[in-house]
Order: sequence, then structure tokens, then C-alpha cells
Amino acid sequence: MNSVNALPIRIKWVDVLKGLAIIFLVFSHLVPHGFKGNELMDKSFIIGYFYSFHMPLFFFASGFTSNFQKYKFSSFLWSKIKTILLPYTTLYICSLLYFGWMHWMGIVGTLDPMVVIEAFLYADGNHLGILNMSLWFLPCLFLGQIISYLVLKISSKKSHMYILWILLTALGAYLSKLDTHALPWSLGTSINAASLIICGYIFKLNEQFFIEKIKINKPYIAYIAGFLGLLIFLINDKPGMSGNYYGHNYLLFYLSVLASLIFYIYLSKKIDSSNVLSYFGKNSLVIFGLHGLILSFWENINFYEIFSVKTNMHLDGISFVVISTVLVFLSCILFIELFNRLLPFLIGKKFSFGSTNKTTVIPQKNA
Repeated sequence: MNSVNALPIRIKWVDVLKGLAIIFLVFSHLVPHGFKGNELMDKSFIIGYFYSFHMPLFFFASGFTSNFQKYKFSSFLWSKIKTILLPYTTLYICSLLYFGWMHWMGIVGTLDPMVVIEAFLYADGNHLGILNMSLWFLPCLFLGQIISYLVLKISSKKSHMYILWILLTALGAYLSKLDTHALPWSLGTSINAASLIICGYIFKLNEQFFIEKIKINKPYIAYIAGFLGLLIFLINDKPGMSGNYYGHNYLLFYLSVLASLIFYIYLSKKIDSSNVLSYFGKNSLVIFGLHGLILSFWENINFYEIFSVKTNMHLDGISFVVISTVLVFLSCILFIELFNRLLPFLIGKKFSFGSTNKTTVIPQKNA
């Protein structure tokens, strides 16, 4: 049996899918910064649409690349501690160091040490907001992975797996109607995350069926699905998984996600030769954890004011969002390479000498 900690074989279209998702996420997070004072922008079409599927894409990809049935629980648990909770700790410390820099610069005041410890341990969006709200995703992903493992381990047959997946999804829908903000580690959201993770795992097991019978590899099916995902989102509402909110109707949210997934899987396979998207997808964890801090840094050193003076170009609105998105990703490359080359274990990776992680592409005969 191969070790659960063995160097993973990467599927390039999945990395491209994650690359698209992290670009959508960063862009949608930066839009409110470009339109400060405009409260309607947070409810704008573009932000709402990206929110309707960018987080589900990550959970789906996590399930697709997981092999739950192969390992003992102890090995699986230890693997997730190293690849999810250790990076969470690393990125939290980075956030704390950045806060310390802002305090040294006189930008912010002091922070109660007990508040820092409580935020780290509670690990939900509300508590982590004092330093870096984006980090809520990692503890939620950890719980989602563990829940998925336990659900799939008790599924002796495929039919049992489907039934338990439906029941778990129904439980997630029920919890979304309750006030789960008091639960640590975004426990309410982790149930829905587990549903999406198992959805990704089911898709992996039945990918050939979806290709041959449902024709998801055909352009007309993909474009129809993409349109339906957009239409259902417009009928529903902007979701927010960090707050365990899924619009007016949970079923509509899930249908919108499934439709959007078909389109973006198709798109990812079509452009799986994109090394840029693949690179950002493989390193999306670092971007996810640092993009907010990086934007704050450039704002705090008055980069945008200096840029406007030097170029005689005022950055506001969409120009600010586009320039900031590019700047954030370019800045992230520095940290990605720093971690990958010098401290990979801190973000859940191993040292690799010579070639990088193996990449494989699903044969294009049917895909």
C-alpha cells in the first residue's frame, strides 16, 4: 500500500480549475475595495455570480483528488493535519506578523493576546476577521474532509454512498437555516463542504459515465449548463459559505453549483495547457491565505497614490480592481516560491529535488 503522504500525482485540469477559482475569488474580494462607499457593489452581479460557485469549486476539487477508501483513519487524519492544519497555523502566524508590522508603523493599536489565541482556536470567519478572515476556509476544509472520510468509510456499497450523500446534503440544508455562527471551525458550513467534497469524489468514480451518457464533454451541454448555473443564481441570491448562507433556497444553490461545475470542468479541460492557471491552482492555498494581507500592505505604503502621481492615472473602480488583482498575484509568486523552495513543509508540501510534482492529464479520447 502506498503511503498517504506520498507525493501526489497531479491532474492538470483540476489545477486549472482551482486556478480559475482562485482568480474569481481574489477578484470578487477586491471589487468592494475599488468601489469604496458604494454599498450596492457588494450585492453586484459580478460578485454574486463568482460567489455562487468559487468556494464550491475548491471543495469539489478537494473531493476529486482524495482517495478516502484506501487509508486507515489514523493515516488519513495525520495527513490532513500536515496538509491543512499546519498551513493554517503558518498562515495565521504570517497574519499575526503582518499585524505586528502595522502596529510598529502606527497603523493599528495593540491586540489582546487572549483574543489572538481565541481567534486561532475558534477558527471561524467572525473570530479570524481580526487578523485574516480568509483563513476560515482551512479548518472548515479539514472538518469537511474528516466528515467525508467517515461517511464514505461506512458506505459498503455505491448505493449506500449516494444515500448518505443525499442525507448529508439534507442535513447541511437544515443547518443553513439555523444560527451556526456560534460553532467553532465553521462546523455548520463544514457539513455542506463535506457534501461538495463527496460530490467531487462521486464525480471521479463516475466520470466516464458523465462523459459517455450525459455528454458533459460536448460544448452545447457545457454552455447550456453554464447558462443554467447563471440563471439559477439570478433566481436565488448571492451565497456566502463563510456565513453558511446559500441564498433564498438551498436546492437552487446546489443546482446552480452543479450546473456551473459542468461548465467550468469543460472549460478547464479545454485550457488545461495553461501553465499560468495550473501554477496558481497548485499554489492556491498560499494565495487564498495571503491575498488580503498583500492588498492591505500595498494600501498601507500608499502605493496607489504614488502610482497615480507617477503615471498620471487615477486608480478607481474597475481599474483599481484589475490592477490590484494583477499586483496581488505577482506579489504572491514571491511567497509561493519562498515556501516551495525553502519551507515547503510549512504549507503541507514535501521537498522535491529536480522535477516538480508529477502532472497527468486525463486522456482526451472522451474528455
